[in-house]
Amino acid sequence: MIEEKIIDIAAEQIGSQDESLFQGMIQQFKEAHPVVLAYIFSDNFKLLTSEESNLLLYIILVIRSSIATSKGEEPPTVLAKDIDIAEEKNWELMNTTSSKKFRERLDIFFTNTPQEDLLAFIEDLLMDEEEEIITKAGREYIFIAAKTVVDIWLPS
Repeated sequence: MIEEKIIDIAAEQIGSQDESLFQGMIQQFKEAHPVVLAYIFSDNFKLLTSEESNLLLYIILVIRSSIATSKGEEPPTVLAKDIDIAEEKNWELMNTTSSKKFRERLDIFFTNTPQEDLLAFIEDLLMDEEEEIITKAGREYIFIAAKTVVDIWLPS
């Protein structure tokens, strides 16, 4: 399990980067994980606003950094088909819940997961009412994408 303190440190480090360092971080990510980067910028996510796309990228960078810090190595390289399989499972799970409230719809993902802290980090960012930059549809897409990346990099 990736601990909350590691996630918080990664989030702070990534969030405080100036533009040139942040762009360098994205370039490193692109070189190490081109399939994951292609996934989060695929046509599936064209409905996201630019703010939502940036938030998704930030979340994925925090996940990557948290895993690298915790495990002492880069997350594994993955194939597009692995992403597709994990994403499909996550959408199926999301569609099993009938609640209208987003937070309640996510409860099923917290059942029997070793990555509760990572999921809570994602959920908290998506529920930040102060920002109001995230659409209802965007919340679901961002959560499913981030959960999918967690699943492929940290299979349980």
